[in-house]
Amino acid sequence: MRGIQGFLFAALLLIGFLTGGRTYGQGGATGAINGVVADTSGGSVAGAEVQIIDTRTGALVRKLPTGSDGSFVATLLPPGTYSVVVNKSGFSEAKAVGIEIRVTETTKVTITLKPGSVSEKVEISARVTTVETTNATTGQSLGTETVRELPLATQNYQQLLTLSTGAQSELNAAAQLGRGSVKLFVNGQREDNNNFLIEGISATDYNVAQATYVPLPNPDVIQEFKVQTSLYDASQGRNGGGNVNAILKSGTKDFHGDVYEFFRNDVLNANEFFLNRQGQPRPAIKQNIFGGSVGGPVGTEKFGFLFVNYQGTRQRSGLSPGTFISTNIPALPADRSDASISQAFFGNPTTAIDPVVSKLLQFKSTQFGGTSNGFLIPSGPVFVFSRPGRYNDDQFTTNWDREFRGGQDKASARFFFSDSESFLPFGGGDLQESLGSTLASSVSSASLNFPFDTPVHARFFNATETHLFSPTVVNEFRFGFVHINDDLINVPPVTAQDLGIDRPTNKVTTSIYKFVFASSGFEIGPAPFADQFQTQNNYNFVDTLSWVRGKHVFRFGGEYTRVNLDKLFPQVFNGEIFFTNTPDGNSDFQNFLLGSPLPHQQLRFFCAG
Repeated sequence: MRGIQGFLFAALLLIGFLTGGRTYGQGGATGAINGVVADTSGGSVAGAEVQIIDTRTGALVRKLPTGSDGSFVATLLPPGTYSVVVNKSGFSEAKAVGIEIRVTETTKVTITLKPGSVSEKVEISARVTTVETTNATTGQSLGTETVRELPLATQNYQQLLTLSTGAQSELNAAAQLGRGSVKLFVNGQREDNNNFLIEGISATDYNVAQATYVPLPNPDVIQEFKVQTSLYDASQGRNGGGNVNAILKSGTKDFHGDVYEFFRNDVLNANEFFLNRQGQPRPAIKQNIFGGSVGGPVGTEKFGFLFVNYQGTRQRSGLSPGTFISTNIPALPADRSDASISQAFFGNPTTAIDPVVSKLLQFKSTQFGGTSNGFLIPSGPVFVFSRPGRYNDDQFTTNWDREFRGGQDKASARFFFSDSESFLPFGGGDLQESLGSTLASSVSSASLNFPFDTPVHARFFNATETHLFSPTVVNEFRFGFVHINDDLINVPPVTAQDLGIDRPTNKVTTSIYKFVFASSGFEIGPAPFADQFQTQNNYNFVDTLSWVRGKHVFRFGGEYTRVNLDKLFPQVFNGEIFFTNTPDGNSDFQNFLLGSPLPHQQLRFFCAG
């Protein structure tokens, strides 16, 4: 046993020696500074005192000496802007400001000392290497100015992920309800191969492994985010696709804040050509995204620094998938009696109409825009209708940071809360909707879909403690808790009991079948799956130790993640019935009237738990 332990320890040391010259101790949510102090002739300055100061808070975060070659390395630094102050007997004090540290990256600086007395202070422009040379990881880091200033229709920073080389996604429809989730593909891999992190803690949705329901702080909270596309090390992510890491803002020594609103309204828009041609009014499109942030010291600075944000979203849209129908459907007679239907479609009043279909055609509802005494199923041949859906979201973020024991320890906490709900009057689309797909890929405007409601609740909490054992030995411990709860709920205007449908799944769902007219290209009914519910409570424990030894930097650590996923997943329990044109001359709709679905594929059920 001791032999095995010795072998593992030796292997870890060997890995550290092999990688120490290239990787400078960045953690999952930190960066590093690798610097050189030289005199005016270019000679190295050994034994100089280097102080690294956080510009936002004015706190001294590291104090360390330069080595015999004039170099210094500071690891596990939170992303942000720093000043570097260098003192050495016989030289003037040098101060380099505006040194940017980005997540998972090492900033290389060269600081030149000029001869003089220590009391002299000179502010210099350090030579900063902005190209990452310490590892082969590919990716792109975007700061708060880029995130806030680029136009985002729904204020979703994920829409900027494709600015990184190798990343691509679908275009987001500006009129689409919701937060504008994207399907991200990195280097040709599937979207469920990506990993999403906040402050180095995995916020990935382990249910569908896509970005649809992951906690999503708004751009006013984001300090920067990084998309790593390949060759990132073992501390970054759990999949081979993209690794997306968002860093949140923190409070500063000075109070600052803002209020904002992003406003859209259909009164500022022209109507679409085809709607004008059909005499249809301009669909409603209203969006208000509003909020505010404030940050600063908590009382006196000894209690730390706080940053707080609230953002509310109120959307109404009649052009989003799930709110707009434009299709060709059969023309139905005003008299929906069996004799009248038989005469209209079979040329005689005596053909037997299926009793379930008869009740469906005679059912009264305003679901598709009819009068209060109108029929649920509208008449064609051309049917165009829009009814606004809604999306509401309220989110709250609070961040706290405090240093203890003269900067030897730093504690940080991050909390994010979001409650949202999307209601689509015609949103009961296809199976992809239950797997996290975007609206455009799962809801067809050619179908008479029933209403669909999606409430989502997301929580994120992170606590971090950074301890300096010495200027060269730093440990960072992170704890993270992620809660994701989303429901996919059919809102049936007509139930199986109303139509007399008797099937094995009636105790699970009250919705009717999804009727699919394969030849005509439209559908009628709810989503094929019954109501679904999932709740995740995920716990993350991450520890990273960085040790600088001469020219080598060793990094050790580990991560433990516990995923608790409770899921009710009655897939296709509503059932689908397919109709098609048949050789006897009947159309798919005529076979629907007769109750004659496609042979050998009458019902499709699927059970998953």
